[in-house]
Amino acid sequence: MSMRASVHGNPTISDLACDKPSDSGERKRWLPVDTSPSDHWTGALHGDQPGGIGSKSLDATTALTRTDPEDHSGSRRFSVNVLSSVGFILLNVGLMAWYVPFLVSNLGLAAYGMLSLANSLVLYLSIVTDSLNGSVFRYLGIDLGQGDVASANRTFNSALVLAILACCLLLVPIAVTSYLLPLLFHVPPDLVAATRFVVVAVGVTALTALVGGVFGVSSLIRHRFDLRNIVRSVVALCRIGVVVLLFAAGSPSLVHVGIGLILAAVIGLAGDVFLWKKLTPELSIDPRLIESARFRPLIGLGTWSAINIIGVLFIMQIDVIVVNQLLGAEMTGRYASVLLFPILIYTMGEAVLPVLGSAIMAHYATGNRHALQDLARRSVRLLALGLALPIGLLCGMAAPLLTLWLGPAFADLEIVLILLVAPLTINLATRPLSYVLTAYNEVKVQGLVTLALGTANVVLAIAFVRAGWGLAGVPAAAALAWTVRNVVFVSSRSAVLLGLRWYGFNGPLAIGLLGMAGVAALGQIMCALWWPTGWLSLAAYAAVITLAYGAFAYFIVMAKADRALILSVFARRSAS
Repeated sequence: MSMRASVHGNPTISDLACDKPSDSGERKRWLPVDTSPSDHWTGALHGDQPGGIGSKSLDATTALTRTDPEDHSGSRRFSVNVLSSVGFILLNVGLMAWYVPFLVSNLGLAAYGMLSLANSLVLYLSIVTDSLNGSVFRYLGIDLGQGDVASANRTFNSALVLAILACCLLLVPIAVTSYLLPLLFHVPPDLVAATRFVVVAVGVTALTALVGGVFGVSSLIRHRFDLRNIVRSVVALCRIGVVVLLFAAGSPSLVHVGIGLILAAVIGLAGDVFLWKKLTPELSIDPRLIESARFRPLIGLGTWSAINIIGVLFIMQIDVIVVNQLLGAEMTGRYASVLLFPILIYTMGEAVLPVLGSAIMAHYATGNRHALQDLARRSVRLLALGLALPIGLLCGMAAPLLTLWLGPAFADLEIVLILLVAPLTINLATRPLSYVLTAYNEVKVQGLVTLALGTANVVLAIAFVRAGWGLAGVPAAAALAWTVRNVVFVSSRSAVLLGLRWYGFNGPLAIGLLGMAGVAALGQIMCALWWPTGWLSLAAYAAVITLAYGAFAYFIVMAKADRALILSVFARRSAS
């Protein structure tokens, strides 16, 4: 589920998001909230009406009307949320940079490929997980924001039983996939049993997340990303720590990885329940409060979101399956070994999206179109500029990085790595605009477009591989489909909805793309002239390029308001 946070309590959103916010006068007319008895509850509040604001805008509205006593300072909460997410990212980067080569060296490429295959297969369960958790976040947030504890308890218990029922149903496809695995995919005979166990373990992890997500929305509604990130950090450390201990105690096996996943999932569920009790003590588990009338709205809200998620998975998560089917288990392991880098880039982008997304929703809910335009443009520009640096470094130093990290045998994956990460400069920079589409109730169109392009990606990936492109054909197809979706549809449609020219976001995206190309070119030149012989020299090259790019972007490319926004986050954190 995409995390969402809000800035609340003070005029902080305006301070952070735009220079001089003003009400455009184009407020949407809100229909009265349905306060009828619970047996007629439909969830049809505000944004469900034709021309309404849409689901996520209500999340922002709720966030603005409900805060915890200790969170009256919106600016402080903004800083804590962002910096705690950055801390979690840094921890993840460090852990995964060590964990991937650790698994490859101890298990071998084929076994590591099976782990990635299991993840890709079971990840499709997130269609259910994300859709249901998004619905719970909306409706539970509305109830708590209105101070209706009785309704909130009915919503919570109804959602919880839905999650449990969904888990029971999803056990069937998990079991079937595990049993048929060697018939459907290329699995080395000596790894069949262990891979089946890993599929089950990943499935159990996903189902645990489905139930835990119902409890976990409390930390989202209360904007306590600091506590949420503490739990996530403990889970990450447990997942890896258990595997390391089991590897040390006996012969390394995929089964050990599966055990680590299950234990970490249990700890994550316990953490979600603990935060739920701490942050929303007014909620309780009571089977008597389950209402079947609430099932349909909770399920129905996520229908188009689910279609969009399917399309996204067809673009982003079909690659390992295609590689396994067309190129075999060994190539699956080689391809999976470099997937860490795009995952880390995605994680970096997701660190700031919750706050940006909620600010966008809040401006839409209050009809402040001028502020919404300014925030959208600034979000795209700053994300593109920020992502250009790490992505450019990866593209410019791909060959020496892979050589030092995984060994000389992986240096030939340089083109694959570049195709995986280079398009993210513009594709992740458009992520805040998805909130604009949601606010303007464009979820249906977005879902259909994404599904169509996801299907096209599968066809193109197969065609490119069979045409002789090898591993590079798979990320090339995804890059094409993802870029068409985000540049041709998401950015242009968002610009029109905001009253801008259809190419209104092309300039900020182009700046980020040029920045990434410049950083990559510098990296290529430096490595060609002085090939880095170790991590120290590679880090020195990266530091020089970072300083040069940072100074250029900060003092020349960024506007004064952009610099003030960046400084404010750290200044407020230091003051607190």
